[in-house]
Formats: sequence, C-alpha cells, structure tokens
Amino acid sequence: MLIKAGYVEDPRIAKALAWLLAMRQRDGGWAIPVRTIGLPFQEFVDFTLHPEPLARDRSKPSSHLVTGMLLRAFAAHPAWLKAIEVQRAGELLASRLYKRDTYADRGEVSYWERVSFPFWFTDIVSSLDALSLLGFGPEIPAISAGLARMREIQRADGTFAFKLLRAKDKDLPWWICLAVCRILKRW
Repeated sequence: MLIKAGYVEDPRIAKALAWLLAMRQRDGGWAIPVRTIGLPFQEFVDFTLHPEPLARDRSKPSSHLVTGMLLRAFAAHPAWLKAIEVQRAGELLASRLYKRDTYADRGEVSYWERVSFPFWFTDIVSSLDALSLLGFGPEIPAISAGLARMREIQRADGTFAFKLLRAKDKDLPWWICLAVCRILKRW
C-alpha cells in the first residue's frame, strides 16, 4: 500500500523489501517463522513461554498463504518485481494454485475461492493479480487451470460464486470483477 501511495523511491521501502528477501525459506518462498518449528498456536502467543525471538527452520517448505501475500508488495514495485528471487517466488506460487498449503493456516484447497477486495489473504484472484504483474501468464498450465475454474464459477451477471470475506460492502462482487478484468487486461 505504501508503494502504491507513492513511496516507491523511499529508502525504507527498499530496506524492507531487501529484508523480506533475506527472510525467505530455502525453496524461495516465505512462511510464518513459528510455523516452521511446529509450535502450537497457544504456545507462541504466550510470550512468557518464549520471551526471546524463536529461530525458524529455513529448510521447511514455504507457505503459499505467506508467499502470495508478500509477492503483492514486490509486484507493486516497478524495479523489485523483476528481481530473480521474486520471479522464483512467483514460479513457486504459480505451482501451488489450487493446492493445499503446507501449514494449517488457511490450508484447505477451498480457501483459494474465499476472496476479498482489497486483497487480504492469498486466494486465486490476489494470486493471479500478483502473478500477472510479475509477468506470468496463462501459458503456465496452473494459471490456465485457475482461469478455467473461474470461468466455471462465473455467474450470468459476470460475478463469481466465490465465498466473499468481509462482505459488508454490497458492491464487493463487482470489485472482485474489476480485479479479474484488470488481470485479464494485462494478458
């Protein structure tokens, strides 16, 4: 959001993005660090049990939930979106469309079709948005399959049969349509 708000040249943005790249898992994506060590949720929220930062396990696989969320920041930056590491993370996300996440947080396949706008978690629309900005297109089989699935669940009025999150806005289905149209226009 800061990049989109005009802070693209701010040195703090560059520093934050460089830090995020340094925090990747070995497979090139990202994960919630505490998830990589298998700590139960109740234990990691109780700071009295672990007052010092916990070391994560970089050898564990990344989470497409976290990878998709962080790729949106890189996709918004005109220079960083071309970084080799970012492109590798994009390949990783594209390979995981409509698959279970490694970790329990939004791990079920059904979460791919639980969408919101502005984007919140990683879902099919936010993923295709980031991937299209990064230069990935429908020639990638998983992206093509994601588009086919969206065509399957598109209603006659143009909206989609997604589970809408934070759906208090009656216009949310149309915002989702706008996001999809922007993706398709890039291709």
